Amino acid sequence: MTTLIKNAVVLTVDPADTVWLRGWILVQGERIAKMGEGDAPAPEEGWRVIDAAGKAVMPGIVDVHTHVCGSLFKGMTEDATNGFYGLALPMERLLTEENTYTLSLLGAAECLLAGVTCINDIYHYMRDTARAVAQLGLRGVLAHKIIETDLAKIQYGDYTRLPAEGEARVEENVRLIEEWHGKAGGRITCKFGPHATDTVSVGLAKRIADLGRKYGVGFHTHVAQKPQEVQFLRESIGMTPVEYLCETGLMGEDLTAAHCIYTDHRDIQLLAEGGCMVAHCAEMSGKRGNLMPVQKMYAAGVKVGLGTDWVTMDPWTNLRTAIVVDRIGGCSLEEMNARLALRRATIEPARHLGLGEEIGSLEPGKKADLLLLDLASPSLRPIFDDPAATIAYNAGRGDVELVMVDGEILVENHRLLRCEEAELLADGQQVAEEIYRKYKEGRG
Repeated sequence: MTTLIKNAVVLTVDPADTVWLRGWILVQGERIAKMGEGDAPAPEEGWRVIDAAGKAVMPGIVDVHTHVCGSLFKGMTEDATNGFYGLALPMERLLTEENTYTLSLLGAAECLLAGVTCINDIYHYMRDTARAVAQLGLRGVLAHKIIETDLAKIQYGDYTRLPAEGEARVEENVRLIEEWHGKAGGRITCKFGPHATDTVSVGLAKRIADLGRKYGVGFHTHVAQKPQEVQFLRESIGMTPVEYLCETGLMGEDLTAAHCIYTDHRDIQLLAEGGCMVAHCAEMSGKRGNLMPVQKMYAAGVKVGLGTDWVTMDPWTNLRTAIVVDRIGGCSLEEMNARLALRRATIEPARHLGLGEEIGSLEPGKKADLLLLDLASPSLRPIFDDPAATIAYNAGRGDVELVMVDGEILVENHRLLRCEEAELLADGQQVAEEIYRKYKEGRG
């Protein structure tokens, strides 16, 4: 299908951050064929025409760190003293292939309705998350969670290595790659997912690094997210989490390193030299009161992209939280502002994921991964000659009216088109309640 979007405010997020107050985009098949400012071409027979007067078009959000199945834990961990180690990780034992699929549909739908067109996800049973991503139509870079210890016992400081568990999960990650890499019309690509620097031994991490080179894929992991992690590595191997990445061969431009909160000057230099991308999950970290030293990272040249993590996967509140915490952390206007925040939510993570030539900005020849924002809301009026600032500081997921991936409209008039939303919500609620009930019974 050929789709013409006309009379729109267009935020291209191209190298010049070009903005047109009245622009048009012609989508042919899965790609942007032409675009421009002013009067749109006369439509031909069979074209779908979207008059976007009073609306804004921008690239779809590329969320650089997610656990869409983790929507399971909404409202359960944020106010709990030990919600992560004491509740979430033990409760993950109750996940199965089927309930992971159902909850992944729920989390992925939340992302898609908010304008996220690409997720970079790591979790259990990732082949079942891949099924959900394929069904809903969004783009996904997926990694299976590889662990070599019992996550439920970490809260007690028990890091006993379980080699058989680690090997089984490596094999499952390989199976994910062999079955899903490049599938769903190319929308799904895969990585290796060593869970964290304290839950995978140095030996297994080196094996994963070798496998990544063999299969030509990157890595996604958690780094320095908790003081306990840092302490364990210091006492067990005499390294920081970032030094562990360098030692094991995981460090590189194809690594997504989530959080990196407890990092020192030497660590930050290694992150910059290694070329990885640090996933800045500002809203999730802010809820826990733990923020990474982002100003020092910017100053050192560390690549930073925005990720929502889990529980609340709202890219708009996360984007604004990132601006706020960065400035509280000492960032100048030149180091963090509306346009930089939008770039760190779109083109920068797209480039990091190896997709920068295809998505992340609106340019002729690129895939038509985009969203339409309705500007006719009190939160987005008045709007002047810098719509990027108005949108970055005021837009919400409720303003996302239309979402397109590969030229296909997946959300229209705020509704999912590939599935029955009411059924998806009901199934997600039911499955979550069953898991929670089993968890409470097990504790009793």
